[in-house]
This record gives sequence, C-alpha cells and structure tokens, in this order.
Amino acid sequence: MHPYFDVHCHIGMTVSRAPVVGQSVGRCLARMASANVIGAIPCPTAGGPQARGVLDTRTQNETIANACRLHPERFPIGLGIVEVRHEQVGVDELERTMQEDGLVGFACHPALSGHSLGGELHAFLEVVAMHDGLCLLHQAGSTRNIAAYAKRFPSITFIIGHVSMNKGGHLDAIEQCGMCENVWFDVAQKPEGADESWDLVHLVNNLGSDRLMFGSDLPYYDFRLVQNQIETARLDDEIKERIAYQNAVRLVQQFRQDWLPTLTPITPPQVYSQEEMWDANGARLY
Repeated sequence: MHPYFDVHCHIGMTVSRAPVVGQSVGRCLARMASANVIGAIPCPTAGGPQARGVLDTRTQNETIANACRLHPERFPIGLGIVEVRHEQVGVDELERTMQEDGLVGFACHPALSGHSLGGELHAFLEVVAMHDGLCLLHQAGSTRNIAAYAKRFPSITFIIGHVSMNKGGHLDAIEQCGMCENVWFDVAQKPEGADESWDLVHLVNNLGSDRLMFGSDLPYYDFRLVQNQIETARLDDEIKERIAYQNAVRLVQQFRQDWLPTLTPITPPQVYSQEEMWDANGARLY
C-alpha cells in the first residue's frame, strides 16, 4: 500500500448535524496512523459552534494552528475557516489568523454556512491573494464559480473538494476547471462502482495526474474506501503515487519549501479501538 497525504481533513465538531460529528487532533492522528496516512492539511469542521460568533471562528482557527505547531512534520500547513455572515470582522479574523497563527488560507463549505460561491467571498479571497495562499472550496452547484475565482485571483491556489462525488460534478469540473492551472482537485468521498465514463481513470485522462490528490474528508467518511479505489485502479504505479501523496507534497512545498514528508509511522497520543475510529453507517462515520 502506498503512503498517503490527506489534503482534505477537518478537525473540530460539526454541531449542525444530528448526531453531532467530529474529531480531536488525537483521534485524527490515530485514524491516519491506522491507514498509512503520513500527513495532512487540517482545517476546521464546517457547521461548528457559532454561539459566540467570530470568537468561535477564532477558536476553531487557533485549534488548527496549534495542531500545526505541535505536529509540524504531520501538519505542515493548515487552513482556517470563514463565515460570510461575519462580514468585515470575519475578514479581519482571516487576516489575523494568517498573520499571527501562520495559517495559509481558508476552507469553506457553502451548504453548511448558508451561502453560494459568488461575490460574497471576494473580500476573504482578497486577503488570501495578498499572501499568495491556498483555499479549499467545496462544490456548490457548477464549478464555473470556482473557475471564475481562479481567474480573478490568480495568485491563490485552489483545491476543489469532492471533485468526483457524482458523475455530474465530475464532468462539470473537467469542463469548467480542467484548464485552470491554479486549481487542484481532491477525490474525497468518490463513491465505489463508477463506470468508465466517470471513474478514476477517466478523471486522470481528462485532468491529468499532476493536480489530483487524495482527500479523506475526516471525520465524516471512511476514507479507506477511496484508498482502495486508488490502489486497485487501472493506473500505472507512478500515477497512483502522485495521487496518493506526491502531488500533495509538491503543493505543501509551495508554502513550506523546507518541508519533507515523514514516512515513518505515526504514534498517536491515545490508543483508540477500531470501533472508536471506524464505526460507520455505510461509508459515513458517526
């Protein structure tokens, strides 16, 4: 089995779902250790606590920054989170967390945060652009909006999360963003059983193998299902290695040139049982 680097990893609690779902830094490390994941780009969970408004966002961002400080070999860079409803104070918090905490950009989940991918994000993206940063954006309808962002903010590197969760999204991302050189793609939650019109081979053939990356979507999904798809795909081993971790290493090194992956196994701070790590409802983790 190849080593894996995870570009789509959430830490914290999603309280806008029943039951509540989430994970600590320690449980994240334990799940990584059990599945040969050597590192990750962490970001806060979407739908997190917001009783205190932007102060809760700050706490979530600081959790990611602390994880990166404590485990720089495993979490070489991290992303914050933004809530467009916070308006200018949210923009200010993003600037603070990039300047003071060292985070390199943000992730956002429009469906859980109640917005589209339109002009409401421009002020936040402008902050990231001034730092030549990174954004992980979940698809919200057509990826045409992400292609527009990529053109408007050429100094930002974008990751489209869940690029192939369904056939429509898969084909749309190829059409809209395939030629955008500052857009990368993760295959988090790619379902099993896709036919050749939208399987992993089709994705490689149409997007190339240099910007496709593994993503876990922890703590929501049993990412071992995606690992199995990569391991068994009708692809050259060299291409599998790129998707599994080598492309992600190149991406990280855009922001931390001195970082090199640590291939030795992770020793998690707590020993979790298999049930605690992988208790699932289908592919979904509780």
